[in-house]
Amino acid sequence: MSDFINSVDVKVRVNIFCDGKVQSRTLRYPDGTMKTLGVYLPGEFEFHSDGPESVVMTAGEVEVNFPDGKGWQKIKTGERYEVPANTVFQVRCSVISEYICDFL
Repeated sequence: MSDFINSVDVKVRVNIFCDGKVQSRTLRYPDGTMKTLGVYLPGEFEFHSDGPESVVMTAGEVEVNFPDGKGWQKIKTGERYEVPANTVFQVRCSVISEYICDFL
């Protein structure tokens, strides 16, 4: 994975969640595709997805927990987790971790 993303528009205002411990920037590609480039600070967080998402970890690692009963799953740098639409799920991490979220 390259350290640079070329030919994108970046939303100037940051998306801030969970008392500032999760932050992201919205990227818009020439074809209209939207992604976010973000960071998790150490902590435990709950999110609700409106639509399906695919999240690739670009640094650090997190654990995710979905209501499917499988429990916490560790996701390391270079790995991805899939978020179903209309799902409440948890993320926790003990180190600063970075991600790219694709809205499917």
